[in-house]
Amino acid sequence: MPKSRHKKRSDKRPVKRSGRNEGPADYRTARPRNEAPTRQCKYLDRVATLANAFTPDECSQIINTALNEWDEKESMIQRDEGGKIEQNFVEDLDYRNTTLYIPPAPDEWLFQKIIQEIMTFNNSENGYGFDIHGLAEPPNCMRYRAPDLDPNGKPGKYDWHLDCGPGAVPSMRKISYSILLNPGEYEGGELAFRIGRSEEPHPGQTSPEAIGSFLAFPSYLMHSVRPITKGIRYAVVGWVHGNSFV
Repeated sequence: MPKSRHKKRSDKRPVKRSGRNEGPADYRTARPRNEAPTRQCKYLDRVATLANAFTPDECSQIINTALNEWDEKESMIQRDEGGKIEQNFVEDLDYRNTTLYIPPAPDEWLFQKIIQEIMTFNNSENGYGFDIHGLAEPPNCMRYRAPDLDPNGKPGKYDWHLDCGPGAVPSMRKISYSILLNPGEYEGGELAFRIGRSEEPHPGQTSPEAIGSFLAFPSYLMHSVRPITKGIRYAVVGWVHGNSFV
């Protein structure tokens, strides 16, 4: 029988190999057609100052309301046992020494003012652009006292820490804020940030002109409140929440 002139078709197709110096495929070619372009933010390691969002009278009102109407609580930290963070809390005045005042019920005026200021900044051209849903925790008024005014004789402070972390609610913290209620009435107590090799306080926060200003920053930034050396420092501290960083 004569041999067929047609060659047997192979089921295997030749593999096209990339050149040695050819880079990986462009990730954008695999993006669904309807997906929006990737958004980039160049401010993810920066602290924002929202100047004079509250008037001096409003700051005094917040302090008086906190001292007379809010629930008082001494500061605690989560126990660390051999690198494992436990859910029970303990006192460690050498790490954190402050008094908290927590509103027993939502303060609509204060809550709305906070969320309005943070959302306006977050959605601005120079904002973080985070996915924000609202406030899942009430703000706290913090009181830091100098050693001569502290019942334990220790300076008010809060050592290096992050605000977001394990737990249903802390994992949703996206933007942290500190509202300066009485700058110029104390010494020390600056809010400092660890960014790269820098551990410097944010500039301008102790000036009397900074009263009522927000310091806003991503909740994943390492920060601390330096020991206060004179007077009493008051600040409203809290977080704005959304889906966890993924």
